[in-house]
Amino acid sequence: MKSIYIILFFLTGQIFYSQLPQGYYEGAMTRDGSVQLISINFNIDKTTYDIPEIGYMDVPVEKISQSKDTLNIKIFYGDFYCFLDSKTGDLTGVSKDNNPKIRIHLKKAVSKEKNFSEEEIKFTNAGISLAGVLFKPKKSEKPIPYVILVHRSGWEDRNTPWYHSLAYILASKGIGVLLYDKRGTGKSTGNFSSADFNDLADDAVSAFNYIKGRKDLNYAKIGFLGASQGGWIVPLAANKVSNCGFAILIVGPAVSLYEQDINRVQYTLTDEGYSKESIDSALHYSRLFFKYIQSNNIKDWEVLKAYASKIKDEKWIDYLDIPQSQTGDDIVWWRRNKYDPKEALSKIKCPVLSVFGEKDVLVPPAENKNKMETYLKNSGKEYKIVTIKDCGHDMITEGKLNGTDWNWPYTYWQWQRQPQEFINSISEWILNNKTKNNEK
Repeated sequence: MKSIYIILFFLTGQIFYSQLPQGYYEGAMTRDGSVQLISINFNIDKTTYDIPEIGYMDVPVEKISQSKDTLNIKIFYGDFYCFLDSKTGDLTGVSKDNNPKIRIHLKKAVSKEKNFSEEEIKFTNAGISLAGVLFKPKKSEKPIPYVILVHRSGWEDRNTPWYHSLAYILASKGIGVLLYDKRGTGKSTGNFSSADFNDLADDAVSAFNYIKGRKDLNYAKIGFLGASQGGWIVPLAANKVSNCGFAILIVGPAVSLYEQDINRVQYTLTDEGYSKESIDSALHYSRLFFKYIQSNNIKDWEVLKAYASKIKDEKWIDYLDIPQSQTGDDIVWWRRNKYDPKEALSKIKCPVLSVFGEKDVLVPPAENKNKMETYLKNSGKEYKIVTIKDCGHDMITEGKLNGTDWNWPYTYWQWQRQPQEFINSISEWILNNKTKNNEK
């Protein structure tokens, strides 16, 4: 009986995939005449897509299913209903939720060969097994630089679109990349929630030592790149290794965790259009929260709890951290990670590139750029600070209409995009910086 079930399952899978398109398709999305290029690569084991203008490359689709003649796909812009024309082979579709609709039209094409290979790897740190992918550029006779990507907060692994795409793009430019699953995600063991910043920095250091230990890798230098929370962790990791080649901080804060969270509340609520009274009330709560975090005093807890009860029905309450108990996981996490990057940045031992987003409300340049400048100047090492125009925390611009009404061709939709300056700043810093650490 078991063998019959296996055969039926196999046949069902074959029928499902026979209904799906197979192979590489490329074309465009349109929104009331405005165009953005896209390609989708349908494979039995995995379907991926590229939207080069937003920096998304080789990203797995979030969802794919077949219902009669309708193919349902979920990508960056949401859910799409698609149809395969049996006569022409064209794939056409329309978005589910957008208005005006986003339309998609793809044609079968020949896929482009990657100029790098991907190797599954494993390394360890203090009993934690870390798994990932090594992106290795092909046909490189000279030593090449390698960069280790250090994750942001929360669950992130090798398939996280932002990091996977960055690895793909940098490898395409001749830069080796090590992208690992954060501890407790993907194929890595451990638990990132119970780890502090030094634990996570030690994971990155283990990646650094893994590359140095690979005698077959012809590397010129090895460095770190971290975004958001990773921008706090990278200076710690860089200072733990000998002869780090470079450090790149993408929207990496120059303020403490407590300051950054207060800034987040202030700038986010301002951006959302809340009144000064609401913002002041939210900031007052945040300051009470961190006062209790630092004091662990029962009186401070009672004051915090009373104010949380007072504001519980406010529309902006979800922007705040409301602990359920005096010793909850969130309280423990904040106390474990009482961190200020001042010392690590001021004593960093390698060249540093710091990149901010002009419209970032989580790490606003107004609160971080001058401090970053001061600390890096104190280090005595080469540094560069760049602010990318119109970008938020994800280094992608906002999609918007360049006018008040939909009136093609005079007003049209400006698609979200990742400015070329962002990738160029990173690749040029890695490729052109003269620091080397090729001692084997």
